[in-house]
Amino acid sequence: MKKIIISSVLAVVAIYNSIYIESLDDLKQKKDSNFDFAKYSQDLYQQILAKSQAVELSQLLSSFAENDHANIAKYGNRLGIGSSAYYLVKCQAKILEVQGDRLKVLAAGNRLLDIDTKFIFGNAIRDASGLVKLTDFKTTAEFNKISESLNTIIREKAIPEELKTVKAGDTIDIVGAVKLGEKQHDLLNLSVLPIKISKI
Repeated sequence: MKKIIISSVLAVVAIYNSIYIESLDDLKQKKDSNFDFAKYSQDLYQQILAKSQAVELSQLLSSFAENDHANIAKYGNRLGIGSSAYYLVKCQAKILEVQGDRLKVLAAGNRLLDIDTKFIFGNAIRDASGLVKLTDFKTTAEFNKISESLNTIIREKAIPEELKTVKAGDTIDIVGAVKLGEKQHDLLNLSVLPIKISKI
């Protein structure tokens, strides 16, 4: 009788140890971990370059100077209720100086721009594209992971390859992203995050 009881107990213990219960949240997290952020971001990068809605930087700045709210709203992509919006811009410029990872360029309207090709961080490029929405992802962390991956592609692969071919005196096409508020001082401290730089 004791042998039967002991055998039964051992069988129950064996069955118990063979069953692994996992929460639905853990299962979802495992599923999401299979998402290929690098591939998604590479595809997104190509879509941004193919997008025809990039506005000429000089045209955007004229809209701000003239308080042309219709065009300001048309060109920008605003997230949430903040006063700032993100813009996908393009311009042609002459390289005045190459300073390590920075380019000093002269764009239309005699506007001097410093283009930092190394410090490419934040969400400006992702948000300026207008191609990604927070509702496309389950968490803010995933949404931000897209920015990180996209910025890495541009900072470590795309831009370095393009910089190999340019030097002071060259004329280049720039596609980039800017964040602007409605205050005029934003125009004086304009920072363009490069997405693509190509020699003409």
